[in-house]
Amino acid sequence: MPLPKVIATDLDGTLLGRDGRLSPRNQKALQTAREHGVLTVAVTARAPRAVYRVPELSPVLDAAICCTGAIVYDTATRTADFRHPIPLDTARELHERLRAALPGALFAVETGERQVAQSTFFQQGVHYGDPWTFLEPGDDLIAAADAVAELIVRVPGSNGTDMYEATRGIELPGVGLWHWGSFPEIECTAAEATKGLALASWCADRGVDAADVIAFGDMPNDVSMLAWAGRSYAMGGAHPDAVAAADDRTGPAADDGVAQVIEAILELEAA
Repeated sequence: MPLPKVIATDLDGTLLGRDGRLSPRNQKALQTAREHGVLTVAVTARAPRAVYRVPELSPVLDAAICCTGAIVYDTATRTADFRHPIPLDTARELHERLRAALPGALFAVETGERQVAQSTFFQQGVHYGDPWTFLEPGDDLIAAADAVAELIVRVPGSNGTDMYEATRGIELPGVGLWHWGSFPEIECTAAEATKGLALASWCADRGVDAADVIAFGDMPNDVSMLAWAGRSYAMGGAHPDAVAAADDRTGPAADDGVAQVIEAILELEAA
């Protein structure tokens, strides 16, 4: 396999362990790839602040595409370029439709700099501290946000697959809905904010074609990236949608599946 020009990887469930940290093996593999002239980019649902709060990441990344493609984050300068917000009027209509489709749902807005949430339930399962704004019951969620990178909905006691099925009838122009399998959450972004489109744009700015990109992922929101890249790998234990979109499989995140592939490529290059 020829040496790629870009390595693109999801973070949670792919590059990072369950504790939200970067293992020494994955760190070394990415750093070695960069020393061979390969560009490395994280493509993640995380906001920029949740990338730079993992101290091991910045030294081994050239950039991070955040909020599923809404924001491009420069890891060196810690600056963010907000490219694809959901228009506030669209976010408001989407909020109303989701409330009707998902009784008992709780909502939050990711602005790129903070989360505005209706419940502390959104803090569960989060690996990093966040600047939260919690609203009183009945407060206007959309009015409380100055920008909408993601509209996030959770239904306690449900799961992402069932939630996604319940919202299939919501076809609002300009937005896309993503789920996380068993995790009881749906994330909504602008239609242009997909991992595949955002990665393609980032690569085009650097004169890199899809054929020269290797991508790694594990969830439905990784599908567009896995399908676009010239070579793609679904992690061990990945969601079936990610497996179907990828060219190949690698080990699970717990076994440093990303490093396994990078190491094999670099060994071939050295030979």
